[in-house]
Amino acid sequence: MPRATQTTIQCINCRTPFRATINALIDPAQNPQAKIALLAGGANTFPCTNCGTPNTVLTPLLYHDASKELLVSFVPMELGLSKDAQEKAIGDLMRDLTTNLPQGAFKAYMLQPRSALTMQGLIEQVLQADGVTPEMMQAQRERVRLVEMFIQSPPEVLPSLVQQHDAQIDAQFMQTMTLIIQQLASEGREALADQVVDVQNTILELSSFGQTLMERAQAQETTIASVAEDINALGQNAQRSDFIQLAVRYADDPERLQALVGLIRPAFDYTFFQEFTTAISQAPASERDRIQGVREALLELTAQVDQQAQMALQEAANLLRLLLSSPNPDELIAANLPMIDYTFLQVLSANIQEATRRGDVSASGRLKDLYNRVVAALQASMPPELRFINEVLNAPTDAEALEMVNQRAVEFGSGLLDALDSVEQQLAGQPNPAIMERFEAVRRLAVQTLSG
Repeated sequence: MPRATQTTIQCINCRTPFRATINALIDPAQNPQAKIALLAGGANTFPCTNCGTPNTVLTPLLYHDASKELLVSFVPMELGLSKDAQEKAIGDLMRDLTTNLPQGAFKAYMLQPRSALTMQGLIEQVLQADGVTPEMMQAQRERVRLVEMFIQSPPEVLPSLVQQHDAQIDAQFMQTMTLIIQQLASEGREALADQVVDVQNTILELSSFGQTLMERAQAQETTIASVAEDINALGQNAQRSDFIQLAVRYADDPERLQALVGLIRPAFDYTFFQEFTTAISQAPASERDRIQGVREALLELTAQVDQQAQMALQEAANLLRLLLSSPNPDELIAANLPMIDYTFLQVLSANIQEATRRGDVSASGRLKDLYNRVVAALQASMPPELRFINEVLNAPTDAEALEMVNQRAVEFGSGLLDALDSVEQQLAGQPNPAIMERFEAVRRLAVQTLSG
């Protein structure tokens, strides 16, 4: 029994046949989305391509997480397989697993896989291996029930429900709602996912947690804007010594130090910290401990930023590998659209350049085809305003870009200005002088056109 099998499903609702890829072996290192689907109760569940109804395919499963040394088998009782047939099915999956292991990766725990009698039992074993206790599971089930109550309640009673359950609305509650939204979207139930998003936004507006979150976000935005102004005030010819002085000014403000690293991480290189050490030695004795503390804080913050960037690159590389090996990349792209971001596109572009450099026409062609599919999926999922901004920023010349704004800005109204605000925040984290110059010109013309 292979780990992934293409098959045709007939929808339980409208009887429309459609193709789906059944995963019999779930390995989070190879397919993190499959683990997410499993924990959300949607393993091998596929939305009908015609009516969107979720269809679940029952099949023997083998869950393997080498990092936790966890190997669990599960055969749904609904299949009605005899004991011999169950053992054969799991044996086939075990052979598939061990055959594809790297040399030296076979471990003793693989000799005796655990078993789960129910899907819930499988989920609980996976969660326990992740450090989730039974008490934590019970708390999560209560959060899910609370989320369901909010979703099923009429809009007019939401304010009173929020007030009644205000103490239970916290970061974990919001995370649970977000996971439910992602699961609904992956099942093709976009309308219901949008409804849950609306409920979540209402809860954020009315709850104490939401108010605190918004206040914190506003304070963070203010801090970042203030630090950005300080950086711009240094001018284009700023030296490392200027950044050292700026960091020392922020010695008693960890949030400003964090914003500084986030905004200009490339400036904090090996030479920067060498110069910082020299500055400490030249400072008055009474100030050295304080300045040394700033240097250590910057080292820790840059390490955190680099670790996050490395994790993002690894996740992007894993997703790229899955897409290249998938017999149905469009379906996988749609299911993983939230993970397809600037970092993923960087990794994909780098792989295209490397394949081209090696003269590997086959690999280059596959990668370019995947790039076109990803871009098409991203454009299809964009709101009209963002699609238009993307077209403008990619116009051949500045004159053509401005002409597009002049002719079509009124089609979008004030929504275009909101979309420009969103794009500006994204561009701020990925500085590109030419794009930023065009963007500012586009923004000025859009404001002028829409306010005239």
